[in-house]
Amino acid sequence: MGAADAVPGVSGGTIAFITGIYDRFVQLIAGFGPGWIRAYRQQGWPGLVRQWDLSFSVPLALGIVIGMLAISRWVLFALDRYPALIWSLFLGLVLAAVPLVLRGYDWRPKLAWGLAGLALAAGMGLFNLQLPQTSLGVFLAGLIALSAMILPGISGSFLLLLLGMYSLVFEAIHRLDLSVIGWFALGGVVGIASMARVLRWAFQSRPVQVRTFLAGLMLGSAAQLWPFQHTAATPGNLALALLGLILGGVLLWSVDRLARVS
Repeated sequence: MGAADAVPGVSGGTIAFITGIYDRFVQLIAGFGPGWIRAYRQQGWPGLVRQWDLSFSVPLALGIVIGMLAISRWVLFALDRYPALIWSLFLGLVLAAVPLVLRGYDWRPKLAWGLAGLALAAGMGLFNLQLPQTSLGVFLAGLIALSAMILPGISGSFLLLLLGMYSLVFEAIHRLDLSVIGWFALGGVVGIASMARVLRWAFQSRPVQVRTFLAGLMLGSAAQLWPFQHTAATPGNLALALLGLILGGVLLWSVDRLARVS
């Protein structure tokens, strides 16, 4: 998720859906806040440990941080050297994931929700709001980008580009500039906790509509992942794009099969 969120156009929420941890991730984030205090008062540290879901949250947080700081460099390097292959791999992952989001649900009566999600994701690039590069601007960037991060199909990094904050934030992360990271993280905590609560309520009250909407978001994000808006459509790049699509589909099939077996 950390490496994916470093790439404009790829959503960490999509990766969470692909790997089968999305529901647990949303529940964990939505529990942030007063519930922790109640758990500690009623059950002490054991209750707090259960509320934090440490066996899940600790490796997830470590993975996201490592992905942001280390793996994202390699992903961005590969995007620069082999854009047709890497963009197509992400495209293959997203397209193959859509049926998994809807698996087990009769989504056809709720098709309008899917079309709404598709239109929102596909039209994201039409919006352009440049935030000031101040503490308040960085806070708002974190609030907007990280609240979007947990939505499959909406890229937090792509939103940072639209907000004019991508270079500032990722340069600060790689330099460990806490004056920027702190404000960004504070806004992110507020945004992601709020969005997770909305999603938890939505999944509980309207599961089919939400899944159909999220599937539409993922399909709409494919427009941002189309490889030949990033590189020329030469015979060599066409072959690499086909390879990337196949690799993305095979990788997703493997991860899904492993998750179902385990």
